Parts: sequence; C-alpha cells; structure tokens
Amino acid sequence: MIRKLFLLVFISILAGLGAGLGLGIAGLWDGDTRSDTEDLNLADIMDLAPKGWAQNADTFTRRNPRTNSSRHTIVVDVARQVSPAVVSIGVTRTTYRRLYDPFGGDFFFAPYSIRPVRENLPYLGSGFIIDDEGHIVTNWHVVEDANEINVTLTDHRTYPAKLLDADTYVDIALLKIEGLKEDELLPYARLGDSDDIMIGETVLAIGNPFGPMLADPQPSVSMGVVSAVRRSFRVGTGGNQKIYEDAIQTDAAINPGNSGGPLINLDGEVVGINTFIFSRSGDSASVGFSTPINRAARIVNEIKEYGELRQMRIDFKTVSLTPYLVDIYALSVRSGAMVYEVDRDGPAYRSGLRPGDVIVDVEGKLIRGKEDVRDQMLARTIGENLKITIIRDDERKNLNYTIQGVRR
Repeated sequence: MIRKLFLLVFISILAGLGAGLGLGIAGLWDGDTRSDTEDLNLADIMDLAPKGWAQNADTFTRRNPRTNSSRHTIVVDVARQVSPAVVSIGVTRTTYRRLYDPFGGDFFFAPYSIRPVRENLPYLGSGFIIDDEGHIVTNWHVVEDANEINVTLTDHRTYPAKLLDADTYVDIALLKIEGLKEDELLPYARLGDSDDIMIGETVLAIGNPFGPMLADPQPSVSMGVVSAVRRSFRVGTGGNQKIYEDAIQTDAAINPGNSGGPLINLDGEVVGINTFIFSRSGDSASVGFSTPINRAARIVNEIKEYGELRQMRIDFKTVSLTPYLVDIYALSVRSGAMVYEVDRDGPAYRSGLRPGDVIVDVEGKLIRGKEDVRDQMLARTIGENLKITIIRDDERKNLNYTIQGVRR
C-alpha cells in the first residue's frame, strides 16, 4: 500500500514538471522574449525614460532592461543624451610680452620694448548649447579678452562664435554660433530648476578637461552628489572681481577645462554651470562649485531680449558699520551697512529705505558691510525683487526692493 502511494505521488510530480516545461516552451515559441542587445521600440522606451526626455527615437539606444543588465544605468542614458550638446571652446587672444632679440632691433632699447603676441588656444574651456538657434552658455573667464572664439561639437563640427554679452561679475557669458546652414540641426540641453535641487542628489559634471593636451572635443563625465547649496564667494578685486552667490557645491570632479560645462541632474536637465574648484594643486579635490542655472537663465533671457545686459541702477549709498558709528548712533547691532543717501525718485525710496537705516540682511544673507550689499545687488538682474531687512529705531523691518535699470 505504501509503495503504491509513493508511486502515485512520484507520477504526479513528474506530470507537474512536464506541464511547466511545456508552458515555457510555448512561451518561447510565442515570441515574448527578445535578444539581449535588441533595441526597444519608442513606446517601450518612453515608458522607461526619465521625465521630460525628448521623444526622439534616435536619442535612445539601450540594452533591453528586462535582462536586468547592471551596466546600463540611468547615468549612462543621461550622459549619452546631454554630451552632444556640450562644446569645447577655443579662443584667440592678443597678449603683450617683453621680447628681446639680441641680434636684431635696437640694442639699447629692445630689452624695454613690449610687443603684442597672438595666441591661439584651441581648447580653453567648455560650454553647452541651449537652443536650436545656437546660443551657448559658458563662463565669462573662458572667453575673457578673446579676439576670436571658436566652438567644436562632439562630432568635430567647428564654428566661429560671437560673444553677445556677459555679466562679468556673475561670470556668465552668452555666445551665438555663426555660419549655421538653414537646415543644419544642433543638439541642445534642457534647463532645469536649480531652486529645486536637493543636497545629496546625484549629479553629473560634463566638460572637456585637459582639452589642449588631448586635442579631442569628446567631453568627459564625472559623477558625484550635491554637497551643499547657497555657498557665496567673492573672488578678485576691482574690475576683475567676480561674485558667486548661492553656488552649488559638488564632489563631482571638476578639472581645468571643465569651466563653463553643465552640471546635470538625473532627469537630464542642466541645474548649474561648472565654474571653479578649491584645490591647492589645481586639480580636482572633490570640492567644486557651480553657478545655479536659474541665475544664469535670468542673464541669458536679458541678453536675448534686449541684445545686451542693461545697466543696473543702484539708487542708494551705504557705509560699513564701525565701532565709532555704533557708539555715535547708539545702535543695537554691531555689523551691517548704514544707509546715508537715497534718491527720492528711485525704487529704494519707494520701498521705504531711508538714511540712517542699517541693512542687516538681503534675501536671507547676513550683511557685514557695504561690500555685501554691493555683491547682493550686482549678482542680480533688472526686475528681480529683493527682501531687505533693516534696523530702524531698534526695530526690525522688512522692505521689498525691485531692481531697476538706468534711464536712457
């Protein structure tokens, strides 16, 4: 009896295995599987694509995700999508050097002569195309003092470019490709929202570091995270001063030549412009800074709309607080900028700012002296609204100030 029961159970198990095998074979013959390297159709791709990707089948060539390949990730897709829009920028500059030729010229005065020297720098920095008209965003310091500008795409197409205008304080320049044919297509990157960026989110830095050594326009990609936001710096002095407000800090490697390239989120959107690094050696030390794209976009829109950056009107004057001023006016604060002059027909007076007010905060940034007020103004564009916090009669007040341009 036990033997018959055991045999019956064994036969049942075999029958079940046979049925399962048959269904598997039927599934294979039903054509439900795909080869490991077969491209998906557009509908499948758009289901898997990050939010907002362009619906262009040529953009997507990926391995079938049903194979669970660990090599093909969203980082690979984003790099493939954005890299064609990144350009290498070369410039021609005229510099002046003291040259001495002992066998020619005036023997006595030649050591003191300064002569112009024309330098051709084929790959000086990076930039990225933002529309099909060929507008390119980069850093001002990449094209500063350039006589000629050339941009090279990843497919080795090279074009002359014109500098439309630049904000030299914020270190943003807008170029325009020249000589495009009527039916010529350009890849371009989409701009994101840098106000929405999150500390800890993954970002990619794309650019052309070491371009002069490699002579190759293919950009490189480095990956990291957003380490911090709202970092502020003042670099240089006088006319060469640059103001970096609300910079994005990242540990994605940024090397010489990356300047002007885009910082990308995993939706394939530009959230920053790679600008400078903190490093003793000059190479990446995992502390890089990018200008927020929202700030750059306001500058770009101003140039595109008006053909240039309009001159800003600063209609009030301040002086940094000193211990002497604090004592004389019996102030309750020891740092800030005291207003001593306000134009009666300007936006400052209309906002409620008066002589004797002490500015202690602008847009959430602590004001330590008049330089901080100046930086906050120069880092903005015409039309922006600023929340200014003042101390008046030992009371804290908030004012809304709208930046205006100089009347012409």
